[in-house]
Amino acid sequence: MSIEAHIEQHLNQKVISKKSVSTGLFEAYQVDLDNGNKVFIKYQSNANQQLIHEGDELTLLGKTIHTPKVLGSCEYCLILEWIDVAHNPNMQSQMGCELAKLHRKNHKYFGFHFDNKIGQTPQPNGVGKNISNWAVFYWEYRLLHQIELTYQNKLISQDEYQQLLRIEGILSHLLNDDIKPVLLHGDLWSGNALSGKNNPYFIDTASYYGHREIDFALTFMFGGFSTDFYTSYNKVHPLDEGFNNRKPLYMLYHYLNHLNIFGSGYHVNVMNCVRQLNI
Repeated sequence: MSIEAHIEQHLNQKVISKKSVSTGLFEAYQVDLDNGNKVFIKYQSNANQQLIHEGDELTLLGKTIHTPKVLGSCEYCLILEWIDVAHNPNMQSQMGCELAKLHRKNHKYFGFHFDNKIGQTPQPNGVGKNISNWAVFYWEYRLLHQIELTYQNKLISQDEYQQLLRIEGILSHLLNDDIKPVLLHGDLWSGNALSGKNNPYFIDTASYYGHREIDFALTFMFGGFSTDFYTSYNKVHPLDEGFNNRKPLYMLYHYLNHLNIFGSGYHVNVMNCVRQLNI
């Protein structure tokens, strides 16, 4: 079925024109409809649940923070309201406030009700496992999963593999039993927040319930977040003592993922995190 046919099926509107938009992982288009509105559509030719899941995540997050409204989804496409990007001098502080509000959405267990992806990499979420200990979840479903992929992909040596496995032994010292599951964006780098005229819009999620601090990892790795972002977050929901000691542990997950996706250029970043953890 064509993109035009999907639009008509989901929205009962005719496509006047469409323009390609670069997103990296999917075909994506800005689409003009015959009612005068514009929408954004992600499209894939191979049917799977990924775009349905992304739509579900955006809808869930959108109950608390600003996300584009989901207009339709299926195994082939995700249709969202079109967001006009505009200059917003309060963008950074608004992002911090909204993220803090999101991180107050508690859950009983870590993980999620479906597995999803982080970029191109499958992200298992312990579906149905009812895991209430963050250190257990973070090791088995985050770090170990990525470490095993990295070793299988021959991106680390045997000695480095063994060194990474030793991280399990320090988790109980870094991650206490009081950490509670909260709703996360999951893939928060600067490209996944759009500046609307009056507020930010969060996009391209990899959501689950986890420790709120891991949502900051990518903000330190690739920039794009100012002091206003962190200051406004802390005013609403102050970070816990020891946050800086845990930063390399959480950055490690994303560096391992980038190593698996993009290759050896991220090897030095992975091992730098390991050195910071004194493994």
